Amino acid sequence: MKKLVVFGLLLSVSFLLSGCINIIEEMTLNKNGKGLYSLTIDMSSILQLGSLKDLMNQAGADADAQKKLGMDKMEKDTTIYFKDMPADLKEQTGDAKFWDKAKMTMKMSESEKKLVMQMSLDFDKMEDIEFFYKNLGTLMKEGAGEMGGMPTEGLTPAGVAFKLAKKSLTRLPTPKAENQPSGEDLEMMKMFMGTAKYTTIYHLPNRVKKVKMANAKIDGNTVTIENSMLDIMEGKAKLEGQISF
Repeated sequence: MKKLVVFGLLLSVSFLLSGCINIIEEMTLNKNGKGLYSLTIDMSSILQLGSLKDLMNQAGADADAQKKLGMDKMEKDTTIYFKDMPADLKEQTGDAKFWDKAKMTMKMSESEKKLVMQMSLDFDKMEDIEFFYKNLGTLMKEGAGEMGGMPTEGLTPAGVAFKLAKKSLTRLPTPKAENQPSGEDLEMMKMFMGTAKYTTIYHLPNRVKKVKMANAKIDGNTVTIENSMLDIMEGKAKLEGQISF
């Protein structure tokens, strides 16, 4: 878990270097209705601005703290399986077995200029994605120890829900976050976002016929939608809509 503390510190630095965060949401849907859903927070661009050691210093981690966190080697590739979370915590979500399908990875490589965190879910039905977002906060904030300090609020959707019909995929409107920032907090979050992008990619089982989603680009079986994070935060960009295939 300590490697996620490192990621959290560097995420804090990326806030100070606005525009260094890109979020990629991706779904691969199979013909049987199952598939893979992932959300990636990519901060690789901040490695163009300095070494990981310099960035950790900016984040407030002194030499001793960096050594304790294992930062003597700047190459980390970690996978955390949600199934390994405490059993009583998973049971709080109402379906402990569900978390066998979810994991989190973090890659930090100075040589490859990569700094990426990804959450992924092997879903059996569309409702799994909604359940994942509805209960993720329980695991992230209450039971993950150091992972509970991950400052990802505002970077991940408050919720994601889909409906699947025979020849169409519908994304429902994103609910408003319960503790939505306002006033000075909101203005500061907007400043941090800078030119950050939020990209959604859908891989469908058949060729796409029609898309009713703003800013959508079609390429065969794939739909790609790119928005500014600021536009999403301010409600100028909507993620909901329908894809016919």
